[in-house]
Amino acid sequence: QQGNYLFASVETLGSELTAYLQNIFSNKKISITGEFIRHAETIAVLEFVIPVSPDKIINTLDKQQEFELLEQNDDYILYGYDEKIKVKLFFTDDKSVNEKLFFTSGTPEFKESFVKEFPKFDFEKVDDDQDIFKKLNIQYIPGFLRENGEIIKQAARFSIPHVIMPADIKGLIHCHSNWSDGSNTLEQLADAAIDSHLEYLVISDHSKAADYAKGLSEEKIKAQHELVNELNEKYKPFKIFKSIESDILNDGSLDYSNSILSSFDMVIASVHSNLKMSEEKAMRRLLKAIENPFTIILGHMTGRLLLSRKGFPVDHKQIIDACAANDVVIELNAHPRRLDMRWQWIEYALNKNVMISINPDAHSIEEFNNTRYGVLSAQKGMLTKKNNLSSFSLPEFEKFLKEIKKRKTSL
Repeated sequence: QQGNYLFASVETLGSELTAYLQNIFSNKKISITGEFIRHAETIAVLEFVIPVSPDKIINTLDKQQEFELLEQNDDYILYGYDEKIKVKLFFTDDKSVNEKLFFTSGTPEFKESFVKEFPKFDFEKVDDDQDIFKKLNIQYIPGFLRENGEIIKQAARFSIPHVIMPADIKGLIHCHSNWSDGSNTLEQLADAAIDSHLEYLVISDHSKAADYAKGLSEEKIKAQHELVNELNEKYKPFKIFKSIESDILNDGSLDYSNSILSSFDMVIASVHSNLKMSEEKAMRRLLKAIENPFTIILGHMTGRLLLSRKGFPVDHKQIIDACAANDVVIELNAHPRRLDMRWQWIEYALNKNVMISINPDAHSIEEFNNTRYGVLSAQKGMLTKKNNLSSFSLPEFEKFLKEIKKRKTSL
């Protein structure tokens, strides 16, 4: 079920409210829980566990103008906060706080599976969340993985991998400059990437079919490539790669000739128009683009926009299988409004040996930080840095491009 806010838009608020509640309730152990610590794509309610009696909560928050009491039952009190997002406070006592936090952190399916597996576990004997798993002698399950019961079996086998972290991103793939609809020059983007201790930048401006986004004509591509060559001399050992986000046209072809496509270090193929096709037509369109030998990455697979646009109806398994057959990387577009491909399909992709690439789709320097939200989403699918293209070092990335182009020409 979709929430009312993007995770990215309430992330700071979640932390601020935790500190605020700790302050007005005299630094009680108050913890955020629920969808927020599961890194849900969208958030309907900010949930907290608070070891304070319901009467004291109500009496205290009655004095706070921002809080409007909406509902109260035997488990929680629900408020409207600042006439916007809802805030749910699960009340408990000090001895039960770890149990309440644990069970509110996971989905109902996760809770049901845990109780079935460990029916007599005594939460009063644990010090904190991590101690629960130590006492059970199973691997720790981070909040973002508490989606279903299968993860408990993995924890018992100690087979949960070391998932990707924000610091594992080594390069920015899929960035737009002011040559198309981005805000910054190539030089500004390169300087900011270097300041962020990144090793490379893949400039992927919009292609000519995207005239609404100042898509690049063949002449502009040539001029941009000349500038990239000059900047690469200036910025060594940092490197800018020549790329394009090429529109997938209605018939599945890309919007440049092969001679132009061959001039790029990397082509990202994406759909931006006519997203209301039937699944049959959408699949034909995507499959043809995937089979194009110049396609290195399939960009934002469904074209969805969280909270506003559903996106393409696609058969994810068939698309992933096609990417496996054609040596195409699948983008996890890290823009907080996209997060596309969805994390639920990462496991299937990895089982098919398909590489994922967490890409910011940045249109400004500020949007470099989008990669963080892509990482948080990818963690839910248990992506590791070795299976994420943008975690490759510069030498690894160059080697990858060389080898994949060689393989694709022999397909």
